[in-house]
Amino acid sequence: MAANVVAFVGENENGILADVSRAFMERLMPVGLRGHVIDLHAPGWADALQPLAREGIAFAWGAAGIGAALEIGGENLWEMLQVPFVSALADPPCWLPANHRVESRFVANGYMYRDWFDVQRRFIRSSQISAILPHGVLPNPHRDSIPWCRRPHRMVFVKTGEDPARHRTAWEGWPRPLRAVLHDAAEEAARRPTGDITDLVLEAALARGLHLEERLELLFALIHQVDLHIRALRANAFARALLPLGAEIIGRGWDHLDMQGARATLRPAIPAVELPALYAGTRFLVSTNPNFSHGVHERIPNAFAARACMISDDNAFTRARFTALPSYFGLDWTAPDLAERIAAIWADDTDYGPLTEAALMVAERDFSAEGFLHGMMDLAALVQAGNRLERFPR
Repeated sequence: MAANVVAFVGENENGILADVSRAFMERLMPVGLRGHVIDLHAPGWADALQPLAREGIAFAWGAAGIGAALEIGGENLWEMLQVPFVSALADPPCWLPANHRVESRFVANGYMYRDWFDVQRRFIRSSQISAILPHGVLPNPHRDSIPWCRRPHRMVFVKTGEDPARHRTAWEGWPRPLRAVLHDAAEEAARRPTGDITDLVLEAALARGLHLEERLELLFALIHQVDLHIRALRANAFARALLPLGAEIIGRGWDHLDMQGARATLRPAIPAVELPALYAGTRFLVSTNPNFSHGVHERIPNAFAARACMISDDNAFTRARFTALPSYFGLDWTAPDLAERIAAIWADDTDYGPLTEAALMVAERDFSAEGFLHGMMDLAALVQAGNRLERFPR
């Protein structure tokens, strides 16, 4: 039996995918598998892959589908090797639709969020096997290093910033009918709690007399723009609420904020490898979710794993699953009193250290690294089983 598992990574913000993929691969040893990480932007990556392929690869995978479409001589690499590849997909299909439809029976789509799975099945209709993967995060080795009440960082928001006004300015270059749809959908989404925006864009298009389901390049371009805009609006709502406090905002892209009179400090982005220690040295970690209803941004379970309190916008998933957790503070990002709610949390002198245990248990039970890895292993086995069967006639 092949014992190698290969994770593919590429260029991304702060090298987080490479660091996380490497840490996940290290956890395969107890089940008799050897994990390897190959960076497709590194020179000679093919030379690193060749001996592993000769020795035997149990399966390969890549966050965001990195590596799924590799070809040799016009043929999909995984089809040629007859090795299952799992695309671990956490981004909306509108961002990179090609990553959600790879013409190979050996490439499977593994979705971290039900919303993106539903969008792919509704519009892209890929012939690949698609499944929902368990969402897993790594244990935080620093979680007990500093008692909660003595942690040096009171409130931290780790987020790349963006000025929402730039989106609206860019929309002025779009054709007038599409520009109207963008503004209508964005205005409606800005009034809603966090959730999937796909139907809002479709409804805005239909209200303008446009049917775009048969021209997915146009529909997905609209969804992508509204998605980026609403995410930026949400992040800015939280960032501005933090400005009067002594909070830390870490990440690039916040130059547009008016810092006059602000007590918060802006810090540059830090390498991903430093995040676990930062989280474990923070009392209140702030986060915002993408535009989905059935899941959470990975910062939320990572905060739980670090025994940090979490302040985040709520969606249907968090309202159903986390409301009873004393260290989770779910907020409506559109509420007029958002800043007052966050300021009240800042002023709270409760020692939440003993109250983080329930959230830690949620991280270990519902977001384990092993759950994610076994989900990929099961999906890879399903791909192999399917390819041993006779092809169904079309």
